Amino acid sequence: MRRSANLAFVAHVVPLLLSHGANADDGWTSDFSLLEEYRLRIASHALPNSGPLGEPLQTNQASDQHLRLLGDGQISGMNDHFHAVVSGALWLDLDGPSAPGAASLFATQFDNAQPWLAVYALSAEWQAHKALDFVRVGRQASEHGLPLTFDGASLAMRALGRKLQLFGFGGKTVHFFETTPGLFENWVASTGAVLRPTSSSAFEFDTRLIREQTLNADRSQRDAITNHSYGLSASLRSDNLSSKAYVRGIDRHASHVGGAFMFESERLGLGLDARIHAQLVTLGEVVESENPFYSLLGPSLPYVRFRFESWKDFPVGRQAHFNLHLGWRGRQVVGAAEQRFNRNTGAIYLHARIDDLVRRGLFVGGTVESNYVPYTVNGERILTLGGCTGYGNRLFKGELGTYYQQYKIVYYQSAEELHNTRTIYGSVAFDPAEWLELRARYEIDIFDMYLQSFFFSARQDF
Repeated sequence: MRRSANLAFVAHVVPLLLSHGANADDGWTSDFSLLEEYRLRIASHALPNSGPLGEPLQTNQASDQHLRLLGDGQISGMNDHFHAVVSGALWLDLDGPSAPGAASLFATQFDNAQPWLAVYALSAEWQAHKALDFVRVGRQASEHGLPLTFDGASLAMRALGRKLQLFGFGGKTVHFFETTPGLFENWVASTGAVLRPTSSSAFEFDTRLIREQTLNADRSQRDAITNHSYGLSASLRSDNLSSKAYVRGIDRHASHVGGAFMFESERLGLGLDARIHAQLVTLGEVVESENPFYSLLGPSLPYVRFRFESWKDFPVGRQAHFNLHLGWRGRQVVGAAEQRFNRNTGAIYLHARIDDLVRRGLFVGGTVESNYVPYTVNGERILTLGGCTGYGNRLFKGELGTYYQQYKIVYYQSAEELHNTRTIYGSVAFDPAEWLELRARYEIDIFDMYLQSFFFSARQDF
């Protein structure tokens, strides 16, 4: 819906990138990729039970068709001092725009725009590799703090023998879901520092002031909101180990805390992964970077989310190898009863896969999950199965598989929370040349309806 920019720059830059792509004699290098994709979605055949949230079943078949064009490119030169990036998309709904207030089966941000154009990144950067680390202008993503896209400038300086980085950025935040954004209604200013006392450790602090106009929960009006957020993190890394701990706050409250640990040894064929994240407060009507889906899904209640996983590789015969994953994941709402889009979930799972079975490139995998609701004595437990098989070589890749999701959020007509959804998929890819890939994918989601999706794409890398 947002018509914040057009892709005229892409049309101008593509020939430039291609003309330099194979010429490194003048110190310039570049690469560019294009993706063309056709999407078809069909909803049909209601099953003989009520909808997932008590809504009446829709038995009439409906379909939706889209075309998508993506472009990504970068160019570097001047002894790696200069770097430019461009990324954009064009979408076209072949069935025409949806009626006001309605959504298509894909329910995307471009339903009411024909065509929908967006520039995801469009920036130029100068790296000095001295006291001035870099300066960047244009549309860019934040490198520190929560993910954010903005139109503006960012700057980084180095001190203490480049062990200390001082950074700052600011500009107009970009909302790709807005219809008619004002010129100065959304803006951000951020600053912080990263201290790297050794090559394997880092301590980072960032603070951010942001003012935006956001849709309220019933999407009836736009509210001006100002939030101050800040964060502190510490990380350690070695050849086999990596760990990180962080805490964030918003205004006067601590809002998030978490940590991650990973051990991986290629020699032992062994890995351990542990992650835990807690949201300490209810995030209601705040700026988009703090709660991106508020206007669609409502408030986000406090919760704890975790995942613990281990894996091991075993050689089988002369060429095959067997991979085993054992894990436990969960999500628990804290201090409130669960509600729509705020669910308690848990699962213990085992995934096994054999690669290069019988012949190189052939693989078979299977998954067993025990899904449960945490902290319930008589709660329902569901044992589910999934699996995949496929084959791949330099020219061809193919895969068939199925998986189960206890809760799945989709945007079919409107944001819905589907319960007990089985997905079956198949894909094939063909690489007739080093620079060209052709791909087709089919998916069917089975719940109280059948939701079928077809994807056909061609990708070119220059």
